[in-house]
Amino acid sequence: MDRTNLRNLSLCLLIGLVLLGISLAKQATFAQAQRRVFTAGEMVETGGGISAKILRCRGSGENEECEVQYYRGDDLESIPRWENTVFLHNAEERVLNEKRRQAGVPENADAERAKAQPPVAEENRTDKEQTADCSFTAPPGDASKTAKASEQLFKRKIYDAYHIIVNGSNSAPLNLGVTFLTFEVGKPFTNIVRVDPAVGAYRINDAAPVNAIIYPVKSEHIVCEQYRDGNLRKRVANKYACFKNRDGEWVCGADGMPKITQLN
Repeated sequence: MDRTNLRNLSLCLLIGLVLLGISLAKQATFAQAQRRVFTAGEMVETGGGISAKILRCRGSGENEECEVQYYRGDDLESIPRWENTVFLHNAEERVLNEKRRQAGVPENADAERAKAQPPVAEENRTDKEQTADCSFTAPPGDASKTAKASEQLFKRKIYDAYHIIVNGSNSAPLNLGVTFLTFEVGKPFTNIVRVDPAVGAYRINDAAPVNAIIYPVKSEHIVCEQYRDGNLRKRVANKYACFKNRDGEWVCGADGMPKITQLN
């Protein structure tokens, strides 16, 4: 009898664990299904008067990302770039929570805590984590119109493209840092006009003026966004085209499909 009871108890525990696993899987699937899908052409508020226009999306789950164009009101704020949808969903939710707060509607604190992990205690962080993962210092050097082409200039321009969403509003990041892990500047070339019998005349790079000198860049870096309830970090590997635009300003725009790894 004792052995029989023990076997029955073990069987019951096994069945219970299986049912629990199925239940958790269903909850996770339901939560993912409940998260809305971004569609091309829609505008997503990201805070501080900045909105992201969805151009196209790809992937699924944690690897889902959308190509977006940032606007401040009706004015362009950036060239198109890819963002992980985790960032877009979190940014949109912060804007909605701020609107609810101003309207006197309490936020869902549990949902907010689930979106961002609490910051790691400083005593439990290594020096490498503190300096490589979340450095909020802007790249030094001259970034004006008269600046000479250089690695430091291009790092600053890539940093500036990310930093436009930081503006001190309640729904925007308190701060944002870009820590470069690898950085390679290739051989520059002139943005000439070519003629294709099928499509006609076109520039090598449509975003750059004709005859602009373009510097190809390969970069892998960590983007760290600081919020009151923690830091959001992602690793980005991408190609960029750095050049002077029609106004004589240096810009570095994404020139490829980025590989984005959400770190938390």
